[in-house]
Amino acid sequence: MKHKYRNYYFPVLICIFFCLCIFLVRHAFSVRTQTNASLPVTEVKQSFSFLNTIDSELSELCDGDLNNTAFFQELENRTNIHIDWITSLSNLQIQNRFEQNSDSVPDLIGAGNFSSIYGNISADDAIAHGDICDLTELVPKYAPNYYKIIQQRDIKDIAYTDSGRIAAVYSIKQNSQKPWCGLQIRKDWLDELGLEIPVTYDDWETVLTAFKEKKGATAPLWISYDAYAQDESLNAGFGVSYDFFQMDGKVFYGPARQGWKDYLTLMNRWYQKGLIDVDYMTGNSTYADSKMIASGTSGAWFGMYTMPSDLSAKDQNIKVIAVSPPKLNEYDTLHIQKKYSISDNMFYISSGCEHPEIVLKWIDYLFSDEGSRFASYGTEGKTYTLDKDQNPVFTDLILHNSDGLTFYQALKNYTLAPGLPSAYIDWKRELQCVPPSSAVMCDVWASTDTSYMLPVSLSFTSEERTRLSQIMANVNSCMYEYTTAFITGIKSFDNYEEYLNTLKKNKIDEAVQIYQNAYDRYLAKHSS
Repeated sequence: MKHKYRNYYFPVLICIFFCLCIFLVRHAFSVRTQTNASLPVTEVKQSFSFLNTIDSELSELCDGDLNNTAFFQELENRTNIHIDWITSLSNLQIQNRFEQNSDSVPDLIGAGNFSSIYGNISADDAIAHGDICDLTELVPKYAPNYYKIIQQRDIKDIAYTDSGRIAAVYSIKQNSQKPWCGLQIRKDWLDELGLEIPVTYDDWETVLTAFKEKKGATAPLWISYDAYAQDESLNAGFGVSYDFFQMDGKVFYGPARQGWKDYLTLMNRWYQKGLIDVDYMTGNSTYADSKMIASGTSGAWFGMYTMPSDLSAKDQNIKVIAVSPPKLNEYDTLHIQKKYSISDNMFYISSGCEHPEIVLKWIDYLFSDEGSRFASYGTEGKTYTLDKDQNPVFTDLILHNSDGLTFYQALKNYTLAPGLPSAYIDWKRELQCVPPSSAVMCDVWASTDTSYMLPVSLSFTSEERTRLSQIMANVNSCMYEYTTAFITGIKSFDNYEEYLNTLKKNKIDEAVQIYQNAYDRYLAKHSS
């Protein structure tokens, strides 16, 4: 009898097992992949106004109207949605939430962050005030591809407000991006002078001195106009950020710490020795100019991974390598480095938009398999082909444009330009413009961890945001002025207590506490 039941149930159990396997596979597949949207989005053409500022290069390329780019022309053909672009804030009277004049508010508003458009109120408050649409119920229904993507934990922190609402549609990177800029040095000079790659600050001083004395470099180390907007690369070795950071759960303001004074003391010594540009503060860029490097003015600088390609076009004898941030001691571990978010810009839908559901269907196409590839690489057969592994490879229309467009100009014309909202973007597309030896630079810069950095998704209440804005306007001005004065020697370090007292008078301790409260909320949220 026992064998009889065993023979009876065995086939049944096998069937149940296989059905369960099929269910799990289908479920996993549905979570990890996107569906392709039904095109066109609407049979009757719809138009929406979209405010999003663009950089000067893109503005010149499209004459201020993104509809003049090949990408947005093709997107309109596919979706039947027309966008009336507003690419300059001067086109609108944007003040006090557009002066609460609903007639002047565009349907869609693109931004790097919420406060850049709406000031110090939070996204939750903007929804409560009726300024923007609450997309929480609409996104799952009308933007299912986007909805699936933002369920990932690291993205969910960014895509949802503190109250659990969806207030905007973010541009999301398909993979975490490594640092794409950092310190670089002329390897050909190091080899010629018999010098090793510098590791410590003392090593750097030796190398920079040799560049000055033996290569005639008048600014051996190029630094940015403020001496710190370089992704923490020069100050990290002193264990401080130029902004707020944390250690063991406690928040600090870097420029009020001893490490900041030590950093400024070093920079002052290098300034007095002529190892950095005496007029560095008159510049206006975070990145070094390739012309300055090619001329031999500088031998080390802060730049992007595209710099070697830019320089080789001017002089093929110039050899450039990436270098890690300097340390006090060779075997120190650094914990300060800019965090790169997996999201870029976003856009909000204003409450005056008549058809937010159509907008969501339109943008959801760029989060589908087909649409995300279109946003990242353009049109198959025209701007890219597929290699043997079915990976997109740009054609010469992008890589060697016959109309004289640079790689990035072509990218901005034929694909969704970097930084524009919103799509599911493969950022690795940008690596196709540089040789593998340049792409490896990102790995060198990623050698520093970010364990002391605050989360990029740290959020504040409207009251906290308003108070921080008031405090930090004075604090930032004070920090910049004193930093420049100490480096250049205008102020003696005997006046350093005066600087710290000025920070305190400007309520830096209150700002630290606001950040501490926000960080405590973040930790509590993620401990559950």
